[in-house]
Amino acid sequence: MYVLKIPPTLRADLEGFEFLSGFLPNVNENVTKGKELFVDFSDCTSIDGNLAAVLGALLDKSVPISKRVMIGTPRNKTVKKVLARNHFLRAWRVDTKVEERENYVEYARFKSDVSAIEFKSYIQEGLIKKQKFPQHTDLAGEKIVESIYEIYANAVTHGGTDYVYSCGEYMEDTHRLDMTIIDCGQTIPGNVNDFFAKKSQPIIGDCEAIEWAFVSGNTTKNQTGGLGLAIIKDFIALNKGSIQVVSGRGFIEYRGDQVEQFLLNTPFAGTIVNVKFNFDDNNKYYMTSERQPFDKNDLL
Repeated sequence: MYVLKIPPTLRADLEGFEFLSGFLPNVNENVTKGKELFVDFSDCTSIDGNLAAVLGALLDKSVPISKRVMIGTPRNKTVKKVLARNHFLRAWRVDTKVEERENYVEYARFKSDVSAIEFKSYIQEGLIKKQKFPQHTDLAGEKIVESIYEIYANAVTHGGTDYVYSCGEYMEDTHRLDMTIIDCGQTIPGNVNDFFAKKSQPIIGDCEAIEWAFVSGNTTKNQTGGLGLAIIKDFIALNKGSIQVVSGRGFIEYRGDQVEQFLLNTPFAGTIVNVKFNFDDNNKYYMTSERQPFDKNDLL
């Protein structure tokens, strides 16, 4: 049996994404065929619950490598509560009795052929209808859901993945809900540079490729598109939230008009999109078509 320890602190930051990027290479290096993998949470005392989506995806990818994948019950009460209430532990057959709804978006795994209605319903029920979610018109809410759905649709279309994973966690200390959508398919930099190569254009760095993919109209398919995040980017900017994207060696965080870029030591084999919604927001959001004249809280 190979024991893989979760670090004492696992956050959606550079250190946390470095650990998650090295997860599968670690398993591939240390788990031989037929050997069991045990994921040990005993040292973990703090975790961002939305990262359960990433852990779930990585554990599923570990199953073909290992004879059996098991996870230990966290010793820390807070960590156990976080991973119990979002149903991550239940998904890995760890019994819990925690039942909450308001402070999380349930851990879920979606097959690549799931209907748009099913995924949008998951977003609508788990996120948009939260009591603490910023006020918005029905049309603005529909557009936000549509934009989040585009993250899933692009994972399937561009990433060629079999499954997409999602989860969310409300951070009481910052009045913020962090929601993660992740796939282990083709990376954004891989797709973009394959596309550039076919066009006889020079390849670009991983962070530059992610930024290229975020520009409305840019796409590696024979259709208009891009990542389809224009609405959610506008909303997050007004809402004073942020968006993190990890793919390949690239890690980019969009916060309003500011963009931070980092390069990971180990490439992440897939794409993580982490959207941080600010719930300490008393504004009400509209689409521009709904209000005249233009208002500072209008979306596209």
